[in-house]
Amino acid sequence: MKNWKLSSFDLFSLGMTIKGAWTYKELPEASVLKASLDAVLQPYPQLLGRYDEKLKSVIWDGGEETIELVELDRRGHSTVEDMYALVPKFNINGFKSGKSRALEAYRLTLDDGAAIVLQGAHALMDGATFYRLASDWGKQTAGLPVEAMTVDQNLIPDADSLTEKQTLARIKELGWSRIEFKSLFGMMFNLMSMKLIKRPYVIEVSQGEISRMREGTGAGTNAVLCQYAVGRLLEKLPSKEKFTLLEVADLRGRACNVPEDFFGNFSQPAILGEFGRDVTAAEIHKAATSILSDSKTLSENVQLSVCSSRYSLPYFQFDASDMNSRDPKLFYVNNQLKLKACEVDFGTGLPLRVQQAMLPDMIKFWQAEPGGPVQIIYGGFASKIMRRK
Repeated sequence: MKNWKLSSFDLFSLGMTIKGAWTYKELPEASVLKASLDAVLQPYPQLLGRYDEKLKSVIWDGGEETIELVELDRRGHSTVEDMYALVPKFNINGFKSGKSRALEAYRLTLDDGAAIVLQGAHALMDGATFYRLASDWGKQTAGLPVEAMTVDQNLIPDADSLTEKQTLARIKELGWSRIEFKSLFGMMFNLMSMKLIKRPYVIEVSQGEISRMREGTGAGTNAVLCQYAVGRLLEKLPSKEKFTLLEVADLRGRACNVPEDFFGNFSQPAILGEFGRDVTAAEIHKAATSILSDSKTLSENVQLSVCSSRYSLPYFQFDASDMNSRDPKLFYVNNQLKLKACEVDFGTGLPLRVQQAMLPDMIKFWQAEPGGPVQIIYGGFASKIMRRK
């Protein structure tokens, strides 16, 4: 029996589903897609296994059946509709109980085209892995070369690499936030309340407007979009003079010598700093460049995170209870443009539209159409704040 031990990064995402939906004018036949899916999944047998709660691991013996590509006839529906509503919902509780596997794949026939829907357990893959998997499936189908990702959980720092005493001392020295019971209660309350806020608030920014914002700033697309997104939110929070900006950072190639092609979960919020409401894109760009190039600090933060999780220490790098609150001091951004979801091509052309994964980020950046505008998507309480008159 083989074993894929979940890291603290994986366990944090255990109850989450990651998914993607791509619509096309046409797609190859299901038999062709199934053969290429089997080939591209071959290096990742953990996706065929079953989760064991006692072991906190996915286990398999090598004799498992391959992932089924389910064909669904959805004529009567269009490529502009919500593809997630046309497939069965991924049973995350079934995965957690060991009854279902970590990945599902669908091919839909529509009135005006076809669609691919992939969905699975976030515990085995973050966005970088999930969308790389989808891209490789497309390349495999199109007859292009594909290189397998690096599959090695031992690359994640050992949770016993520091003693509890050493971990606690260093965390306190760095000034990490202690999660008090009141804060924990507030977090749980906010998370439950957020689930009632179903509708995100979306702003579209054209490629021309992004180019205009970049001119003369010396800042890249990420920084100008961050500055614009938080600026629009601050317009609805006139009394807020300062805020702390966090951004989801893919730590591959940046921390702990984990390579850029690592398969699994290796993303974590990075604190870019505290800013005033008049922050410029150049200031955000400078801060992000400095933080994300500091391999030593990023690596230590990863090590402390896995060790503090191992010892159940009630500390985190920031006050997580304020990440999604009614009056936030933390602004949390997930830039998903780098995932290049619009480039998934099965040999029949680029997608007409790509739906985002619907994860509960405060602010995220997404591109739904190749070459199209960037969507700034506000979720949860941020969505509610943006709707204020």
